[in-house]
Amino acid sequence: MERILRRAAVAVRWPRLPFRRSPSLARARLVWWNLSFFVAFALLGLLGAWWTILITRLVNQNYALALSLGGAAQHLTEEHARQRLMILGESATLLSLALSLIFLAWRQAQRERTQIRRLEGMLAASTHELKTPVAAVRSLLESLETGVLPPERAGPYLIRGLEACSRLEHLIESILTYQAAVARPTACSVMPTDHWVLPVVQHRRETMTSENIKVDLGEAGKILVSAAADPVRVILENLLDNAQKYGGGEVKISAEIQEHWVELQVQDQGSGFPPEEAELLFEPYQRGQSGQPRHGTGLGLYLARSLARAMGGELRASSPGVGKGATFHLRLLRER
Repeated sequence: MERILRRAAVAVRWPRLPFRRSPSLARARLVWWNLSFFVAFALLGLLGAWWTILITRLVNQNYALALSLGGAAQHLTEEHARQRLMILGESATLLSLALSLIFLAWRQAQRERTQIRRLEGMLAASTHELKTPVAAVRSLLESLETGVLPPERAGPYLIRGLEACSRLEHLIESILTYQAAVARPTACSVMPTDHWVLPVVQHRRETMTSENIKVDLGEAGKILVSAAADPVRVILENLLDNAQKYGGGEVKISAEIQEHWVELQVQDQGSGFPPEEAELLFEPYQRGQSGQPRHGTGLGLYLARSLARAMGGELRASSPGVGKGATFHLRLLRER
């Protein structure tokens, strides 16, 4: 198998992605973009101030001219005060409106750039992750074709190849499910908790025979919850994959009944993490810091939390500390 893996490392040569920019160039573009908005703010403020001063001067000149022509001083003074107040009010309103529009445009541009950066990062990370299973399967097939690996010895390697294909399929399914949830509202249905959980566990037991999963939902298994089949499956698959990579040993799935929720808990016995780093796990492209290289895009938990929130639920993590295992808490909305 070591020979196959070494060949897999060079079996596929993927070109550099054309949309990837150097970090320094991206930062420079962002700085210039933000600077242009601030310059627009400053110019607009100067223009509003200049317009206000100009109109005020004209009003003052008219007032002085009317007084010199013998007009009623009290009436002219009152009219002059009203005009100055109107100018200040209109100037402040127009300036506030213009600044609000520029600020909203800046915020929208910021959001669009954030989405573009995330899309580019997701494509880059996914492309890198797709390379490994494809290269492994290709190398295995080439070894069988050339006779380097005799068919009678191919059994264990074929299992590894099937696992690589499952990994590839799961990654693609996760990305597609996430994109579907983002593109349109998730259509939820109401079923007991165990109807969402048990099929996923059964599928894992059939396809991942090496996993040790224990399920004890208790009374919460019969509570009706609102969820969607594809997102729940992807979330649980990601959590179980995470437990397999960083946990090892037995993985426990339990459930608790809370006021408005049914909380599923996926607990492993693995490396854990510092409690203060719990939220970092759900950031895109973050991976476990166990000191050993792990495969994965760093998108699994980020996608899982996004899907949970799209259904009206929540996903969080907890751990007593490094080396003490981790628990992921998936909240699904109860149906009353």
